[in-house]
Amino acid sequence: MTASNPSATSSFDEAARKVEAEVKRLIKVVNDEVVPSLRQDGGKALRTVAQKLSQLADSLDRSA
Repeated sequence: MTASNPSATSSFDEAARKVEAEVKRLIKVVNDEVVPSLRQDGGKALRTVAQKLSQLADSLDRSA
């Protein structure tokens, strides 16, 4: 199957790379900051995760 619109495919590929990079960054933040906090203070850690997910959603919205 060949792409009918290389520009659209390129844009999609770039968006996919950005999303993948953001997800990797979020996983690192969760592993490095959230998991240790969760062990100490579950409620605070959940708020941190919610904040980071909100930031990721805002970033995705700006990229769209």
